[in-house]
Amino acid sequence: MKYICTACGTESLKWSGKCPSCGQWGTLEESEELPVEKSGTKIGTAAKYESIFQDESKAFSSDTRISTGYTEVDRVLGTGLIPGEVVLISGEPGIGKSTLLMQVVLKFSEKKILYVCGEESPGQLNSRLVRLANNKSSSKIGQNFMVTEDICAENIVALIEKENFDLIVVDSIQSISSMQSRSYPGSISQVRICGAMLTHVAKIKRIPMFIVGQINKGGDIAGPKVLEHIVDCVLYLEGDQFNQYRILRGMKNRFGSTNEIGVFEMTGSGLQEVGNPSLVFLENDTKSSGSAIGAVLQGSRVVFVEVQSLVVERESTGGPMMRVANGIKKPRLDMLCAVMSRKGGVFLGDKDVFVNIVGGLNINDPCIDLAICAAIKSSAKDKVLDKESVYVGEVGLTGEVRGSWGVSAIIDEAQRVGYKSAIIGKSKLGKAQDIAVKKISQITSI
Repeated sequence: MKYICTACGTESLKWSGKCPSCGQWGTLEESEELPVEKSGTKIGTAAKYESIFQDESKAFSSDTRISTGYTEVDRVLGTGLIPGEVVLISGEPGIGKSTLLMQVVLKFSEKKILYVCGEESPGQLNSRLVRLANNKSSSKIGQNFMVTEDICAENIVALIEKENFDLIVVDSIQSISSMQSRSYPGSISQVRICGAMLTHVAKIKRIPMFIVGQINKGGDIAGPKVLEHIVDCVLYLEGDQFNQYRILRGMKNRFGSTNEIGVFEMTGSGLQEVGNPSLVFLENDTKSSGSAIGAVLQGSRVVFVEVQSLVVERESTGGPMMRVANGIKKPRLDMLCAVMSRKGGVFLGDKDVFVNIVGGLNINDPCIDLAICAAIKSSAKDKVLDKESVYVGEVGLTGEVRGSWGVSAIIDEAQRVGYKSAIIGKSKLGKAQDIAVKKISQITSI
């Protein structure tokens, strides 16, 4: 006799009120052990195999890519979907995951689509369809739009194997359950089993599939980490509920780069593509201290962002210093403040520092360091920086400024956009530039 946790599937030889693995209370249930096969008994047949070049028609190329109808989505996916590709998309509740997928479905209106609505009723999907279809006839679009409310994974797999669909959307994986597990939908064991079953049938039938994944309170995709391992692509839709802009970011992609981002604007008629994100993140032309222009390379796209900083004198000596970072990681800001205090000629030990990346963009690229330091120094000395200059470079602990990868592409794009100068770290440029390029080696030179 053994006990199995209905939340995570952990087996235990004795009952306990709390699962020793996942920490859930009251989830251990009694289960009878199945008889073990005798040694020497035939368990299975040998798996079939073939040469990798035996069927070259299954090979993937740029011609086999399937466009979603949206340039920004295709950019993040790697110029489109691959037959049989499974894409897991996640994000905060209400960020626009279902809206984006419904718009993609509308682009596939001439093909047969299956939408597994585990969280919404067909009536709710129909209302969204009519709203997003605009002037198009929703009845004509709905002819190939098939919906199922069945949340049993075995039944869904049987339906996919029986019919010939061109696109499948599962919304969401946490609402699907399998008869192979007795735990509740959304539990670790259910998500693991259902994810494996749906991924397998998508590969066998060579049908692209979108799976919506909910997130937990920590911001990660709810369920086991194995779900992110078995799918081909993991996308996150980021953005603030008070900000109309959304960023689609690739966290994993077996068929493309994970450095690409797609930018959308949430409107009354759905998500609209933003072709030039730099125009969005640089809308303010007001000249004031504490503002510097930085640039990051997101895959094949150069994005210019405005870095704002506010340095405030502390009114009292008690309490810790405030370091508030919005758009960058706080440990990075702490490090840059320490470098500026020791090597940059700006003492920040008695000041509060606030840094914000305009537009809600989260940046992990260290090439934004120089723009952050320039904004901090500008605010501390109340000196206005030139808005036609771009700051690109990584700042080290010794105060040195290093060049970053892709700086030549950034300078070329800055020249095309219309910037007059670029302040960069020590790096080699492949060709002569038409804009003024200032190379600095120490942070004191800004």
